[in-house]
Amino acid sequence: MRNTIRTLSLALLTVAIGIGTAHAKKPAAHPQAAAAPAPSGNTQATVYKDNVAVHQAASATAPTLTSLNKGSPVDVQKQEGLWFNVKAQPSTVGYVKINEIRLAKAAGGSNDGFSMFGGHSKPGETAGVRGLGETTLQSASMDEAALAAMQAQRVDDEAANAYASRMHLQRTDVAYRDEPGVGKGHRAPSAQSSGQAQAQQAESHAAKVGVLSMVGGRFGLGSSASSAADAMPKSEQEKIDEETYMGPQVAGRVLGALPLWNNPDAQRRVNTIGRWVAMQTPRDDLPWTFGVVDSSEMNAFAAPGGYVLVTRALYEVLQSDDEVAAVLGHEISHIVARDHYNVIRKQAATSAVTGVLIDKATSHAGIAGSFANYFAKQGASVMLTVFDKDVEYRSDAASLIYTARAGYNPLAMYAVLQKLAAVSDSSGRVSDLYKTHPSATSRLDRLDQKGLANVEQYTDRPYVR
Repeated sequence: MRNTIRTLSLALLTVAIGIGTAHAKKPAAHPQAAAAPAPSGNTQATVYKDNVAVHQAASATAPTLTSLNKGSPVDVQKQEGLWFNVKAQPSTVGYVKINEIRLAKAAGGSNDGFSMFGGHSKPGETAGVRGLGETTLQSASMDEAALAAMQAQRVDDEAANAYASRMHLQRTDVAYRDEPGVGKGHRAPSAQSSGQAQAQQAESHAAKVGVLSMVGGRFGLGSSASSAADAMPKSEQEKIDEETYMGPQVAGRVLGALPLWNNPDAQRRVNTIGRWVAMQTPRDDLPWTFGVVDSSEMNAFAAPGGYVLVTRALYEVLQSDDEVAAVLGHEISHIVARDHYNVIRKQAATSAVTGVLIDKATSHAGIAGSFANYFAKQGASVMLTVFDKDVEYRSDAASLIYTARAGYNPLAMYAVLQKLAAVSDSSGRVSDLYKTHPSATSRLDRLDQKGLANVEQYTDRPYVR
């Protein structure tokens, strides 16, 4: 998010069907939640655009039953792909595109805004663990075993390509004017490299930058030391080395606070879809690693170097591979742009350090020495970094591009955000999300303002998979 609901039935950015050897069999659906009806019978919504056509079926070529003006109230009965089945006054029932209306925020209670999505579990029973507060993330210790289990779920390009072939996903050349200019001249360390080996690869960078960034904190140089460190040029390989060290450090500490969800099909699924989407970015060579953690909060997180975590609550409301891809695409964009990496570098550069740490840095102990003090103090709380709103908006826009490149329907991002917008504030399921992200409604507004431009022609792609 840098820059994200229910089978989100988006991250916000992801879902309930598996992938066999390259993609396992889709897991059976969970029992549908018994939802209390909204006052008028279903989930309420408002028409967002002028002259919205209500079609007889979920297709733009189906006969038009009526036309609705902006601001007209409707009841949403269910989602079918990228269409909502709605009831308009007085009694017309038909279908409108998912981006043509806005779901009303649920008042709370057992409904929680998801009655029409055919959810997997009852509200409040989505997961056994709640919340990812800053204190929890700062104090969580590294869970090496959980990290190894997450890394073991990685898939390679061959498996991702096999999945895409089976799902008839076609790589598409879609221009992205604002794509971060990340260098391509160096490969990331292999997926099998250990954190220690990755750290050793960057000893030269510790000698160049580590001393300045750490001494500043000890001797009161503060921002001047940070500026000096930032001003020293780094090679692309040095940046990759740092990111590849940071990723496991952050992800492992999140896993120390929240366990991986015990669902091998879901873990395999996010890794396969995530790898396929990441292959459409300038940083396809990172050791991309994805996981679903057991939390009842709806959220997703990106750590430097290719690590992405989605909460079970968010995963369970995503209705298709397209929606999973949309959530992951948002998080992948943060990694491509090095959003969290840049934050960690700046924060670590201004942190007070011990003499022992400086000795390690000056004796070429490498990245492990340079950043050890930072991670000891901050843990994985960097996951709750509040970026400028434009960063999150950028990641939403990037998700449209990456999903379109991967052969998915880019309107899936609208589906995810619609679901997030419908979640009751009183439910507590999006409280952490909104500490670090603009509201889902604001994100929808920004997507509409920017328009679908480069991806408009892909919005008629088949959606349900």
